[in-house]
Amino acid sequence: MKAPRRSPLALLIAAALAAGAADATALAAAPAAPEAAASAPQVLPTVIVQGLSYGHGTLPSAASVLGRRALTEGQPQINLSETLNQVPGLIVNNRQDYAQDMQMSIRGFGADSPFGVQDLRLVLDGIPLTMPDGQAQSQVIDMPMLGGVKVIKGPFVALYGNAAGGVLEAWTRPAPHRPEATLSTWLGAWGTRQTVLSGGARSGAWSGVAGLTDMRTAGWRQHSQATRRQFNAVLRRDDGGSDRYSVVVNALNQNAQDPAGLTRAELQRDPSGVDPAIVAYDARKTARNRQVGVSWHHRFDASNAMQFAVYDGTRRVVQFLPFSGDFGVSAGGVVDLRDAFGGARAQYTHAGELAARAYRLDAGIDYGRENEWRKGWINDFGTQTGLRNDQYNTVDNFAQFVQAHWQLGSRVELSGGVRHDQVRFGSTTASDSPFGAGSGGGASYASTDPVLGVSWRVGPNDSVYADYGHGFVTPTAYQLAYRPDGKPGLNFALQPMHLRSAEVGWRGSAGVLRVDAALYHVDTDNQIVVYKSIGGRTTYINAGSTRRWGVDLGVHANLPADLHARLAYSLVDVRFVGGPYDGNTMPGVPRQQLDSILSWRPRGVPGFHAALDWQLRSQVYVDAQNSAAAQGWGVLNASLGTRQHTGRWTLHEYMRVDNVLDRNYVGAVVIADSQGRYYEAAPGRNFGVGVELTRGF
Repeated sequence: MKAPRRSPLALLIAAALAAGAADATALAAAPAAPEAAASAPQVLPTVIVQGLSYGHGTLPSAASVLGRRALTEGQPQINLSETLNQVPGLIVNNRQDYAQDMQMSIRGFGADSPFGVQDLRLVLDGIPLTMPDGQAQSQVIDMPMLGGVKVIKGPFVALYGNAAGGVLEAWTRPAPHRPEATLSTWLGAWGTRQTVLSGGARSGAWSGVAGLTDMRTAGWRQHSQATRRQFNAVLRRDDGGSDRYSVVVNALNQNAQDPAGLTRAELQRDPSGVDPAIVAYDARKTARNRQVGVSWHHRFDASNAMQFAVYDGTRRVVQFLPFSGDFGVSAGGVVDLRDAFGGARAQYTHAGELAARAYRLDAGIDYGRENEWRKGWINDFGTQTGLRNDQYNTVDNFAQFVQAHWQLGSRVELSGGVRHDQVRFGSTTASDSPFGAGSGGGASYASTDPVLGVSWRVGPNDSVYADYGHGFVTPTAYQLAYRPDGKPGLNFALQPMHLRSAEVGWRGSAGVLRVDAALYHVDTDNQIVVYKSIGGRTTYINAGSTRRWGVDLGVHANLPADLHARLAYSLVDVRFVGGPYDGNTMPGVPRQQLDSILSWRPRGVPGFHAALDWQLRSQVYVDAQNSAAAQGWGVLNASLGTRQHTGRWTLHEYMRVDNVLDRNYVGAVVIADSQGRYYEAAPGRNFGVGVELTRGF
């Protein structure tokens, strides 16, 4: 049974849009206020658009912003899972496995990713980290260098193109007003150490910031040692005139052992242990990522501007799986990937008036290209030997988009847009591959996705919004890499997911509270799910449709005695409609999550800060059959620190205790593991300290 094209919430959205239009008509017909009549015709100000960022502050869609303090204060600043769960609807799981990256999902999209990030778009300093196929590595984002993060949810995400489950935009912290250099060190449990050297300066129209990060850990689990080195730099030129330029450079080197998952029995016997095959075949991954991006923004006049951005990069991944891969038509037990990727984007912005009402129009094109050389080798107990696979794969993504905002009245704004994407995959098998016959091919996916929304400012600090739109998510190159039937060649039978999303929300204040709430509904056709995972090699199928609905709630409060509270609550229900798993819950998606933080910054003790963080998570199914689940959990974390300023020196010392109550729980799951090794355990109580020294010049 196919999911209905229209949902009750979609009808609610339509009603809200109609109500907003009616209110706008009434406002347009009303006499103008005297001061407005005497003023010149209103023209919307030119909006500075960073890289692939769309829209502006009044975009009728759910969005959350975290500043540097919320992202880094009192934290090791090693993993995004430390702080991003403060965003309602966003879940970031720490696998305790650096070989597989964080497990990141927004409203359930991306929850079953076996490694890296899929179904979502990641952007750093305006340059996309997500490849044209929809796959990304969150570890490229260097936490100590972060200045802010914006998470966009809802239908307007479709204007970013493929991987329309959500968007995470991150920015490097801006250059300081006077030159400074910072050296920081974090020392934690299991030999974890991170050292960061960073600095920045301004000179006239130029500003720049750069940082080097070195992280090492022996790992809590057996066979989980990792090292990571990163470089991040941003150079900008802005003289206040018509032109702005920026250059962004990122580099990542990471070596990590892969402990993989545990069965229920293994988890109960020793949650820090590993399967013997992991050690015997020395399961591990090496990743190298280099990327550079350049953007130019030119303002013609007060109403017209353009932006152009280009980026280029390379990636090398070598992964040793816990088996030999020398059987049948197997592609091998060692995966060797070399990627070259790049792209360009051009956008034109025009502001003016239509029917005496201000509007802004953005139009442009996106292009991305990925070339992948994929080889497979035999894993001879940790040593790479005979060739099993040799492929050359390509991905192209070409898109055109237009977006408009029209101020229908003093309180109502109508927003809409449409984007057309065409994503093409191609594969050619080299002549030296043992399984060359019939294993090449290609696929092309296209989608035209409209969105429409209305926002209504009901008071000085209160607004409501409603939106509806379509989106799509293509299979990633990894999801296409292996066929469920075990035969050689790419899984071109896999079809893209098509989304129909509706949302209503409220942003406002209620006494000492600031509230951001959203109710949403999403119908998805051709839901892509994990079919089977064998030793880190995963195959996928389309499993009919899914229907999801949920609530995101964020609350901030300034309390007496210099206390501050922040709460992020998520409720999401994702169920299969029709297909082989009809009525079951989507694996990897907890129905509820709560992240609540109580912080204290006494004004009488400048520089002092302390916080308690209580995280709760409901159970998570491990496969689409719902045959087993990881139990829900609650964890308490605590931190405190202090800063001292002396002349040009600033010293910041802080300490942290995670899992204060020493709970045993599963932090992440491996979806549909064929051997039942679903569970990736989290550590018990652990302690760390950090010191940061800054010198101004």
